[in-house]
Amino acid sequence: MSADEAAADAERARLAHEPLPVLEEGVHDGFALAPDEIVHATRPAAMLEERTGALPSGGTLYLTSHRLVHAGQQIRQVQLEDITETGVALERLLLVDLADGSDLAIEIDSPRVLRVQLAAARAIARERRA
Repeated sequence: MSADEAAADAERARLAHEPLPVLEEGVHDGFALAPDEIVHATRPAAMLEERTGALPSGGTLYLTSHRLVHAGQQIRQVQLEDITETGVALERLLLVDLADGSDLAIEIDSPRVLRVQLAAARAIARERRA
């Protein structure tokens, strides 16, 4: 079992009894948070690749209570409700399928832990909309 798998299992167990982490204000750069939006996780040095044929872009990845945001030279954001599925490939790749049929590949540290946190944030967002 990889360290990321073990950490993901520990995060899953923790989230069964505790809320998602809440990071301090001011941790985001280049984009504004909605008044009720919270940052739950960040991953610096995240490489984002879209199927547009463009080269991957570097930046910081943020998981908020409303969206997944990649802040680099440009801001790429995805609302949590637009994410249909996630998966992990290799040891550093988070794959994100979107409702419009497109997908993202994000190279980050600890993708399995972020996937667990993303699932929890999506569940909370669904409850909020219900």
